[in-house]
Amino acid sequence: MSLKNKVIISIILFSIAIRAYNIENPFSTNGIDEGIHLLQAKMVREGYNYYNDLQGDQAPLAILTFSIFEGNVLTCRYLSYFLFIISSIFLFFIAKKFGKDVALIALLIISLDFTLLRESRLASLDLFSATLLCISSFFFLNYIEKGCIANLALSAIFFSLSLLSKIVPVFFILFPLFYLFLRKKNLRYGIIYIFFLVAPLLAIFLIFSPHQLIEGVLLRQAHRDFDFYSKLSLLIFIASCFIYLFAIRKWNIKNEKISYLVAWVLLILIPLLFQGRTFQHHFVYISYPLAILASIALHEKWVRKREILLAIFIAFNLFLVVFFIFTAPKDLAYNVADEIENITDENDLVISGNPLVNVIANRSAPPNLTNLAKYHYPETTLNDIIYWLEKNETKVIVLYYHLYEIEGLQDYLNTSREWYLYEKIKGKGQVLFYGISMKFSRDVYEIYVKT
Repeated sequence: MSLKNKVIISIILFSIAIRAYNIENPFSTNGIDEGIHLLQAKMVREGYNYYNDLQGDQAPLAILTFSIFEGNVLTCRYLSYFLFIISSIFLFFIAKKFGKDVALIALLIISLDFTLLRESRLASLDLFSATLLCISSFFFLNYIEKGCIANLALSAIFFSLSLLSKIVPVFFILFPLFYLFLRKKNLRYGIIYIFFLVAPLLAIFLIFSPHQLIEGVLLRQAHRDFDFYSKLSLLIFIASCFIYLFAIRKWNIKNEKISYLVAWVLLILIPLLFQGRTFQHHFVYISYPLAILASIALHEKWVRKREILLAIFIAFNLFLVVFFIFTAPKDLAYNVADEIENITDENDLVISGNPLVNVIANRSAPPNLTNLAKYHYPETTLNDIIYWLEKNETKVIVLYYHLYEIEGLQDYLNTSREWYLYEKIKGKGQVLFYGISMKFSRDVYEIYVKT
């Protein structure tokens, strides 16, 4: 093995291993989404229906998987870390179809992808779904090469599981259908693919009804306004992974494997940019094909300038890895959760603007108040919260994030004879990415306790 390859493998192993360090304190979160999903997973394990009781608005598979672990924060984060490793292995074998050197550089690029670095340290629905899509792609490309029906069936199953984890890659289904029915004109194989694609969905129907899935996965997502500024997250994604710009070139789409990779990018990226809000974590889906395409482009004409640019990419992203992981502040949610645990019993309900507090403290929330994000549908109102504040089961409310913005809530608590301000905890928070902005949040938690 050449010295160059030894160095590349060392960097890959380092960047994969280091992302597990201090995973209890991620340097950046996806807002409060992680806490919402883990709290809902915890309460699903307790017997609540994800759609009817908790008003869930995502596909169910990842939530159900997290519920096996009772939504435990560290366990579910390590699951994401493990999924990243699995997806990297499958990416390597996909890229190996274009050459061993292409595979090694593609693996190097994906191991340094900043968006994947962040998501692999969180309980991420996007990474969960993207990993399954990467596995599906490996089997479909195997089918393109070998024509084996087993590969086609496995590809369809993993594609279905990806969609059942998060609906984002739904438009990518157009490529295998186009390939089988129109490009290859193979009706039999097309029907087989659809059968195995639908089979996991039929299994989910044993848990949820079609009405619950349609309302939860589609209709509750349809009420989000269009936010152009959030689309600029694409610039943050490209800024750290500028090597992906090599993937923008005129590809020979007559090459069936190349056409698959290009479709993988475009049939996910374009719909993402047209949906209501688009944040950096959504781009984990296209990191995999972009890493392969960029590596192929680099190797088509491997010259000194490209070698220097790759070296700059490596140095820049290694710096990001080390800097962000080793400077990550302790998450104040742990401090708040410790207080909650001390002043409540296991059966007490806690309303928290950061649901991660509930999960760490092992306290449930009122079922219709597990999702207190700004853009959740149906919108949380003051009356929704007051209803539960007046019920005896609710012992604590933690003002944070959107709860501060609900007009009249803080006044209600301050003037009520039943509630008093127990403690205020504040300090440095996580790095937040929104549009082209990047800044550390200033977290403030106000704990109100029922007398």
